Amino acid sequence: MCLHSSAAEGGSVLCGIAGFTQRSCVLSSNHISSAVRSLIHRGPDQQGVYESQDVSLGAVRLKIIDLVDGDQPMISEDGDVVLVFNGEIYNYKELRTELIARGCRFLTSSDTEVVLHAFREWDTGCFRRFRGMFALGIWENSQKRLVLARDRVGIKPLFFYRAGHDILFGSEIKAIFEHPAAHRKINIDALNCFLSLNYVPGPHTMVDGIEKLRPGHVLEWVDGRTQVTSYWRPVDGSSRKWNLEDAKQELESLLRQSVREHLIADVPLGIWASGGLDSSTIIHYAAESGAHIKTFSITFKGRSFDETPYIHEVSRRYGTEHSEFDLNTGVDLSADRAVRLLLG
Repeated sequence: MCLHSSAAEGGSVLCGIAGFTQRSCVLSSNHISSAVRSLIHRGPDQQGVYESQDVSLGAVRLKIIDLVDGDQPMISEDGDVVLVFNGEIYNYKELRTELIARGCRFLTSSDTEVVLHAFREWDTGCFRRFRGMFALGIWENSQKRLVLARDRVGIKPLFFYRAGHDILFGSEIKAIFEHPAAHRKINIDALNCFLSLNYVPGPHTMVDGIEKLRPGHVLEWVDGRTQVTSYWRPVDGSSRKWNLEDAKQELESLLRQSVREHLIADVPLGIWASGGLDSSTIIHYAAESGAHIKTFSITFKGRSFDETPYIHEVSRRYGTEHSEFDLNTGVDLSADRAVRLLLG
């Protein structure tokens, strides 16, 4: 998976957002500041808060695009719209050109400001135009409206909690816990799912009352009323008749375009190399673009599942600058040893 800088979540850019509406419960500034501090590991480069009598918003930023400007929360020139944003919009340059043609004036070169202007221009319709990964919160002062949105397939996390007439949200559950109305109670049904499936299906979480915003969905909060709607569905391509050669060419074109867009950054780039098909394919197209590639791996030398030889083969083939960390600690990882540890 592609990485930017040295921090990643699921192979993607890390930043963090949090926010609380204040219809029923007026907070001190300590609560949103505490929520921001709980996310500091996601954004060591810049932190900020926005507070009004209606809402508190916070953001932490790992700078990838526009290292000088683009601080968050970002506020429109007239003060009406406030944005906190986690992610990256790969087609932001094209959208920026279109928005300038429609009369928008930009003060930064960041994709965050493109998101802000796009919302002002197209409202929630802007999310269908974004090609990228994102979780965001937008406060519109004139309408007293909070909008939360998540990318099409849910690369970026976004959790929310309905506290009476208010909405609390964050990139991680721990940020929501900084609000005094958030209760810490285990969701037994979610726990059962985790023990049987090894994951918790959305929109549920392990905490009762805290939900994941579904991928491709928008949550709108106005004066205590909440509505969640879908803005995107997978396209049914079954009506198109493919032959093998056309399918191969289409796949290669999409992979090449996707990797090229992921390489857009104002900081050094790296790729997480596992020795498998997906990361090796990404390295191939990144090398094809002429980018200087740094690769990183965690290895398990001496274990049956170790893929170090494949990692090294790919690194040599494409001439990457490779670094790895061996996680072989000498601990007995056999199945019966694991069971004994679990059972005490």
